[in-house]
Amino acid sequence: MISGNPSSDRPFAGMLLMVVGIASFACMDAIVKWLTGIYPLLQVIAMRSWCGFPFLLLIVHLHGGFSRLETRRPGVHLLRFLFVLGLTSFFFWGLSKMKLADAVALTFVAPILVAILSVPLLGESVGRHRWTAILAGFAGILVMLRPGSSLFQWASVVVLLSALCYALLMVSTRRLKSTENTEALMFWPATGVAVTGLFIAPIQWVTPAAVDLLLFVAAGMFGSFGIVCLTHAFRLAQAALVSPFEYTALIWATLLGYLLWGDLPDRHTLLGASIVIASGLYILYRETLRNAEAKAGAARHRSG
Repeated sequence: MISGNPSSDRPFAGMLLMVVGIASFACMDAIVKWLTGIYPLLQVIAMRSWCGFPFLLLIVHLHGGFSRLETRRPGVHLLRFLFVLGLTSFFFWGLSKMKLADAVALTFVAPILVAILSVPLLGESVGRHRWTAILAGFAGILVMLRPGSSLFQWASVVVLLSALCYALLMVSTRRLKSTENTEALMFWPATGVAVTGLFIAPIQWVTPAAVDLLLFVAAGMFGSFGIVCLTHAFRLAQAALVSPFEYTALIWATLLGYLLWGDLPDRHTLLGASIVIASGLYILYRETLRNAEAKAGAARHRSG
C-alpha cells in the first residue's frame, strides 16, 4: 500500500484510479509471465526495469522535477532498493511457475506481514483484534497451501518471500514518509534495479524479437501508469476508502489468466484468498479506527 496525504475530497475519482491502477499492474504481471516463458528471468527483470525507467522520469518531471529527489537518508534508500530487487526477482520467478491468479492471491498476505513487522520495526502496538485477524489470515494461507493443492509447491514459498519484501518496503515507506517525497521513494529503488540490470542481463541474454520488445515496453508502461494511478488515488481519497480495491487484483488476474492460458484458481485458492482478504480488510479497519481515535485524542488535548 502506498502512503500519501489524501485530500479526501474526490472519493469516486480515488476509487476509480485505484481500480485502474490495480488493473494496470495485473496487465504488467501477465506480460511478465508471458515473457518469462520465452526469455531468461534475469533479462526480464532488467528489461522490465529499463523500459519502465523513462516513464518514471516523466512522472518525476510532471511532479516538480529532480529537486523532489533530494534525500536525507541514502542508506535507507539502498535498503529499499534491495527490497524492490527481492520482491521483483522472487515474484517474477514464482509467476513463471504458477497460475497468474494463484501468485496474486498469495501476495495478499503482505498487509498482514506489514501489521506484524510494524511492531518490532516501528514500535507500533497490535491489539488482540488485529492479532486475531493476523492469525485468521495465516489460516487462509494454509488453506491455499494445503497438501495436494495446486499451490503446494516451492514457487509458492518464493512468492511469499516476495510478499515479505513488499511488506518490508511498505514499513520503510512509513518510516521515511515524514522526511522524503513520494517521488524520491519511487525513484531511487527503481534506479538501483535499472543499474543492477546492466550487470545481470548479460549473464543470460537473448536478443528479443521486435514484437517482444514492444511487450517489454508495454510492461514498463503499465507498471509506471499503475504507480501514478495509485499515488493519485491515495491523494484524492482516504486510504480506508481506496485500499480495499487493491483486492480487485484477483479479479483481473483470474480474467487474464483464463484468457491467455486457460487457467482458473481452484476452490481452495479462492476460499483461502477470501479469508486472507477478509483479514486484511479487518486489519485496515482497526488501523483506521485507531488513527481516528488518536486524532480525536490529539484534538481534545489541543482544545484543553
